[in-house]
Amino acid sequence: MPIVAVADIYGIAGRRQELVAALSDAQRDASGRDGCLRYSVAATLEDPDHFVTVAEWRDQAAMDAHYGSPGFAGFQFSLDGLLARPSEMTMFDASGELRPVPSGPMDPRDAD
Repeated sequence: MPIVAVADIYGIAGRRQELVAALSDAQRDASGRDGCLRYSVAATLEDPDHFVTVAEWRDQAAMDAHYGSPGFAGFQFSLDGLLARPSEMTMFDASGELRPVPSGPMDPRDAD
């Protein structure tokens, strides 16, 4: 069963570029792992030092292998001194997926 992990990472103001580099390395490492279906990192709109990661894994074993890897341990070590507070993660298991099918072009006036 696929696993989705969503994490909030809170950086220290003034150290953003270092955190971005560490997150970029983590994204590259995780994306190359067997069983990683998606690994995305984004900064929130209201706080550029607050990042959200979304990782989708084929199954629990693939996710466990990643979190037990030397690459992930190195990522955790690289965060030393870059975080304003502990990260928060929530994991979800997904029994399936549903993708909406658009019925036609959206009218921009309906976007509100």
